[in-house]
Amino acid sequence: IFVVVGDYGTILTSSDGTTWTSRTSGTTRTLYGVTYENSIFVVVGDYGTILTSSDGTTWTSRTSGTTRTLYGVTYENSIFVVVGDYGTILTSSDGTSWTSRDSDTTRNFYGVSYGNNTFVAVGTGGTIRTSSDGIGIQDTDNESRYYWNTRASGTSNTLYGVTSR
Repeated sequence: IFVVVGDYGTILTSSDGTTWTSRTSGTTRTLYGVTYENSIFVVVGDYGTILTSSDGTTWTSRTSGTTRTLYGVTYENSIFVVVGDYGTILTSSDGTSWTSRDSDTTRNFYGVSYGNNTFVAVGTGGTIRTSSDGIGIQDTDNESRYYWNTRASGTSNTLYGVTSR
């Protein structure tokens, strides 16, 4: 099944990519990202919106713990990672309960992907952050703080997407 998301809570599904059916999302918020892994669809959007579905037809709203806009979502190594405004990074093992992670930036993240044993988040002003596990590395000065690594991109242009093969 294909799942498409967009403005005003739009969710469309298709079995063949040709014929599309509108689904009720339960929100009027703009939806930006969608992924399917671990037998669950996860959709993210405006004001911390997270929706999940096991079949792409019936959608359930989840508590993200943030009101910031969420743009990107990916899954690998038994963890969902969501990114968004003001350096927002959220993780979940099941797509339903979410934990905030420290990116050590207030810049917006627009895309996230996983490859070569690394999660990569990209965003405003050439921002790139990486993590091997989605959680981050422990701060030696503050044992309760974990953060994603800062990487030099070589550009100050905003980065919107990232993928790996």
